[in-house]
Amino acid sequence: MGTLNVQGIRNKTGEIIKGLEKMKQDITILTEMKKKGNGVEILGPYLHFYSGVSKEERAKRGVSILVKKRYKSYITTSEAVNENMIKLHMNLFGKKLCILGIYAISDDENAVVKDDFFWEIK
Repeated sequence: MGTLNVQGIRNKTGEIIKGLEKMKQDITILTEMKKKGNGVEILGPYLHFYSGVSKEERAKRGVSILVKKRYKSYITTSEAVNENMIKLHMNLFGKKLCILGIYAISDDENAVVKDDFFWEIK
């Protein structure tokens, strides 16, 4: 498992996948994807669960979880909470596992935005 701040996933997918394959990463959290919407897609040998801003907004923030396709049958649910948080539940090796992908709010954000973020993760 690992995490990677990609500072925008557009035009970097091949490079990201190649690097993760080299490091033998089975599950990776990507932050600052700058991808709009939520969903699941296939990226090479991975399932990509993503959560970003709405399609009407400027692409910013965003978080996702990449999981090797061989673990697909172990995934029970996924939830795109908002552009800063995503959840993935798995039953892996007889254990229930909840993976949280969180891209924290910047200290530069106003107090209301920070309060909303920290309230959401409780």
